[in-house]
Amino acid sequence: MELLAPAGNFEKLRVALLYGADAIYCAGPEFGLRSGAENFSDHELTQAVAYAHERGRKLYITLNAFLHDADLVRLPEFVRFLNEIAVDAVIVSDLGVMSVIQQHSRIPIHLSTQASCLNSWSARFWKQMGATRLILGREVSITEAESIGRKVGIEVELFIHGAMCSAYSGHCVISNYTAGRDSNRGGCVQSCRMPYEVVTDSITNYELGIKNSKHQPPATAQTLMSSKDLRGIRLLPKFVGAGIASAKIEGRMKGPLYAATTVRTYAEALRWVRTQPPATWPERLEALSVDLEQLPHRGYTEASLEQPAEADSLQLESGPQGEAELAGVVLEVRPEKSLTVLSRNVFEAGTPLELLPIAGTPVLLSTSQMRDSSSQPLQRATPHRLVTFPWVPGALPWTVVRMPRRKQVQQQAV
Repeated sequence: MELLAPAGNFEKLRVALLYGADAIYCAGPEFGLRSGAENFSDHELTQAVAYAHERGRKLYITLNAFLHDADLVRLPEFVRFLNEIAVDAVIVSDLGVMSVIQQHSRIPIHLSTQASCLNSWSARFWKQMGATRLILGREVSITEAESIGRKVGIEVELFIHGAMCSAYSGHCVISNYTAGRDSNRGGCVQSCRMPYEVVTDSITNYELGIKNSKHQPPATAQTLMSSKDLRGIRLLPKFVGAGIASAKIEGRMKGPLYAATTVRTYAEALRWVRTQPPATWPERLEALSVDLEQLPHRGYTEASLEQPAEADSLQLESGPQGEAELAGVVLEVRPEKSLTVLSRNVFEAGTPLELLPIAGTPVLLSTSQMRDSSSQPLQRATPHRLVTFPWVPGALPWTVVRMPRRKQVQQQAV
């Protein structure tokens, strides 16, 4: 089974591949559903494909926005370019886009989850239209996915981790209404994550509530439409047993710490399931999931992977859980001597930092001995500085360094 990871830019791509992703999905400047991500220029896409292929990995491009005729005028040239640089597949949700791809390239087509493929009849249709893999709707269980793949004779892909949308297969227009930005064309502003008040009496009382709130959410407001984040690590053996072709991590707009932590955790879990006795799986997978708790998240749910998601999959409390933050990314390693980190946050001498190796236990990094680019002792690191630390085992270029508990860091700074 393939472990598929997101990359919003080249740095995240390098990080995800280093930590064990088998394939990466990303986007060019247009035609994808994450216009807020940095995304890749044409030159960067050329480099990214070469970078992945040199390491025996794959690169998929998202073309999954719902396009209008004006967009489709520009699409053929981009498709021909993707064919020329030999991307491994494109992810598509629209029949018109699929037709353009087939006319201008020989690139394999993966059907986006946005197409809401939930049953074998739909799956057969998309296979007949030329799809080689189906990224099934989030409403499908592992058991249903196995059945669809077997009946139709086609690869199926399921999400295993990341943010969830409470709308049906992501078909939401709240952003269109609240911000004039089309969610299905890459403009989602995540209005569903905001707190709302349920109004049950009259418009007059509602207007009074708004006036009295001074534009702040009322005390009774909750994030009624916000889903918890998906975490399917416990069910990884079922993914493997069901013949799922690809386990997909969501998060092209997330940072390098998210990429490193999720890919590292699921890659290590997958290695364990493949090589160790089944009796050891539950305890080991539970232990590995601890790092996922440190990431900022909205609570966790297994959504519909086993049974249909219910009310407990909603995150009614606003604000993320998890305290870990990115301290920086390793750029250079001098084995047995030193390592150089590009800082991404503020941290003081004495702040506890951890380097995340590709596998195994995080390694403590001593900030009491950190130095600046002139080799002078450094008491306080600020973002985008080169900071040198004594070498530690497991350090490689593009490994990440984290602040495991931000609250402690803030207390020490005070």
